Amino acid sequence: TELIDLLNNRDYLKEFGLNPSTALCLFLPDTYEFYWNTTAEGFVERMSREYQVYWNEGRKQRAKDIGLSPVEVQIIASIVVQESNQRDEWPVIAGVYINRYKRGMLLQADPTVKYAVNDFDLRRVRSIHTSVDSPYNTYKYKGLPPGPIYMAGKQSMEAVLNYQRHNYLYFCARPDGSGYHAFARTFEEHQRNARSYQRNLNARGI
Repeated sequence: TELIDLLNNRDYLKEFGLNPSTALCLFLPDTYEFYWNTTAEGFVERMSREYQVYWNEGRKQRAKDIGLSPVEVQIIASIVVQESNQRDEWPVIAGVYINRYKRGMLLQADPTVKYAVNDFDLRRVRSIHTSVDSPYNTYKYKGLPPGPIYMAGKQSMEAVLNYQRHNYLYFCARPDGSGYHAFARTFEEHQRNARSYQRNLNARGI
């Protein structure tokens, strides 16, 4: 409860350049050693030191070079990691979202909708879900959500910092069950891919 209170304390989080919506950015998944009597403040301060180690001047410059802040990188990474279990396509997916973000398009990221409706086990996102009024619903509101929707790891952040340059604006899961995605440059191409995937979901009763 002390930790929860700290992560909802705006004045305290200002010291780290964060707010309650972005507080999760402070925590990088890894293995750390702590003494059993570490205080909540001590824990957050240690995580802040680890955060600064990762966000060195080199990575800050890489983020700046692609027009993003460290927090924005982590928000995109939190979406990317929820989109695919196939890590080798994370840089491609990151490229799609960065392309959409820079063009001022709706991100239309299904994981943000699942977060908005508080159901990460949702197997099929429908219009009833994408119509939910939440700042995290990227089908409804342009730009990035207020904060990360997941605790993004270093590999997913590297995928964003080194995203693949391409012209893709759309993607959807392949119907072959491989866990990979079909990418498209045009909405018409994407619709064909989406219809193929939807037929597969219908056939499986999802």
